[in-house]
Amino acid sequence: MARTIKKENIERILHEPSIIKGIVIMAIPVFLNNFLKSLHDLVDAVFIARMPVESPEMMDSALAALNIHWPIFNFFMALGIGLSIASVSIVSQYLGANRKDLAKSYASKLFFLSILLGILITGIFLLASDLVLGYNLFAYLMGARGDALKFAGEYFRIRSFEFTFVFIFLVYQAIRQASGETLRPVLLNIMGILVNIVLTWLFVSKLEMGISGAAYATLIAQIIVVPLLIIDLFTSKKFVRISLSEMSLNKEVMKDMGRFAVPASVGQAVSSLGFVIIQSIILSYGDHVSAGFSVGNRISSLLLNPVVAISSIMAAYIGLNIGHHQPERAKKSYKISRNLSLWIMVIGIAIIIPLRNPIIVFIIGTSASRSFDVASEYTIWILLTQPLMAIFQSHVGLFNGAGRPHLTLRMSMVRLWAIRVPLVLIFMWVLPKEMYQGIFYAMMISNIAIVFYGFYLEKQINYEVQVRL
Repeated sequence: MARTIKKENIERILHEPSIIKGIVIMAIPVFLNNFLKSLHDLVDAVFIARMPVESPEMMDSALAALNIHWPIFNFFMALGIGLSIASVSIVSQYLGANRKDLAKSYASKLFFLSILLGILITGIFLLASDLVLGYNLFAYLMGARGDALKFAGEYFRIRSFEFTFVFIFLVYQAIRQASGETLRPVLLNIMGILVNIVLTWLFVSKLEMGISGAAYATLIAQIIVVPLLIIDLFTSKKFVRISLSEMSLNKEVMKDMGRFAVPASVGQAVSSLGFVIIQSIILSYGDHVSAGFSVGNRISSLLLNPVVAISSIMAAYIGLNIGHHQPERAKKSYKISRNLSLWIMVIGIAIIIPLRNPIIVFIIGTSASRSFDVASEYTIWILLTQPLMAIFQSHVGLFNGAGRPHLTLRMSMVRLWAIRVPLVLIFMWVLPKEMYQGIFYAMMISNIAIVFYGFYLEKQINYEVQVRL
């Protein structure tokens, strides 16, 4: 059976004549997985928008609290995402080089490290919570006040406990993707999302637990699948397994993993920090503007999911083929994936832009609020940037799969810190005080400019093995 699985997964990546067929087959489960992850937060927004509140303004404050949580959560998720990228890069290249012993060893160490870092981040979140300070420090620094600060405090505190479980899932998913297995993480995520939907409905709509109910539902949904994936990692006879005896860390191992994980983590962190600053600026225009941006971001995230899925599969294709000394096939995999992503985005925005208003109404439950007007306008702008994001994500998959995550870091730094954030500040200064549309302009310009920089960095990829054999 192990040989059959290897042929159906790793052999497909290394030898399937039709690369696009293999990418599509493997990307579909990953797409469903990412889509369901997006639904976790979308479910919260749908039910929170319909919870009993004293006024529409209070509902805007609750949605704004969700929007505040997103960039802060992603900032601290940088470590988990860095471990995930390192897992795909390291494990795939070792498997491609037929070094299953080293693949198992590093998978075990990355899993153990995900637990340690998850516990550390949870501790930081709790120290900054309303339990210690009386308000959530992160939400306060972003400019939340009044009801928005109160709602954010509740939501942040409860969801702080999920980091360890999310980190574990990210590393598990990456280890499986590195060997071409994409279905099992999807099945586990389907279980989680179903639990999340049922519990959010129960806690928010029936038990009227408000935003705390939404947070508890998401936390439970994240936890419930972890025992099953741990069993799979320790007992699987078909894919890479982990071992307690291989989890020890030393200076040399940390240095090896750090070459892949640190640039990826720093890149994610600086990107998220840029979004924290931008979200703080958005919040300064009012809770209704922040709520509108929250809805637009969720819609764009759903549309971006197929491209992110293709990007992650592309990284496995590139890593395995580089490890197997097939640089031309790795290069061809990148080009096919990039073109496929671009076409998916063009078709997707052509479908969703005309349907955006009904989708927004479905999420927030009304078209008569100021947040609806903001979301309707913002969604057009952000969707128009999605073809550019297809190219951006393709470069991310290329750099990470080739074992050059420092190029992802450079690209992320330039997009946000050299272009977008300065432009946002400039437009705030030159445009009328109430004109938040300057943020749209900054996003468009940065997304256009970064495509050219990505192609410039692409020239540095030599498709050579980056791990120690």
